[in-house]
Amino acid sequence: MKYFLDKKSNVKIPTITKLVAGAKDFRSKSDYQEFLENIIKALKQTSRKTKKTSIFPKEIIPIENNKPLTEKTSWGGACLKNVDVEKDFIRKLLVIRKHGILGFEIHRKKLEKLQILGGECFVLYSNHKSKNWQKGKISLTYAAPNDRFEFSPMDEHGIVAITDCVIEETSTNHLDDLTYIFKADQVF
Repeated sequence: MKYFLDKKSNVKIPTITKLVAGAKDFRSKSDYQEFLENIIKALKQTSRKTKKTSIFPKEIIPIENNKPLTEKTSWGGACLKNVDVEKDFIRKLLVIRKHGILGFEIHRKKLEKLQILGGECFVLYSNHKSKNWQKGKISLTYAAPNDRFEFSPMDEHGIVAITDCVIEETSTNHLDDLTYIFKADQVF
């Protein structure tokens, strides 16, 4: 399948806006990876004043120390906070290092809601319920604390951290429901 970026994406960083405008279609992992590498390169060359997030250091330490209910990943890690099987509910924190990348993925059953708690990131997504949805079209949106996103089953999505970032994920209890469309390599 061919994916392409929405040229009207809400990016808020001029160098990234130019990348989006000139981006070619994604037909493979290497096309997607090349775009991500260009984003990270542009972010490294852009001087921006950013606020440090106070929640990141508190949440990354248990992950680095392999504490119970945490999972270390190449981009940082996850901390499981609440599980309620009867209510079909899970709450966890995605703790993402600066320039960390979560692959472009879908869930077949899982309903997922994200709220940015600290830091800044780009969220890439295709929300099938959006009135302007088009097959293969990816929106790239700048996100900061208190921004929220909701992904229904089969909505494609991914994340690129601009700064150290903490995102609360609440979802239905489908922990193994993950399919990568494009698994991303880290570009620190």
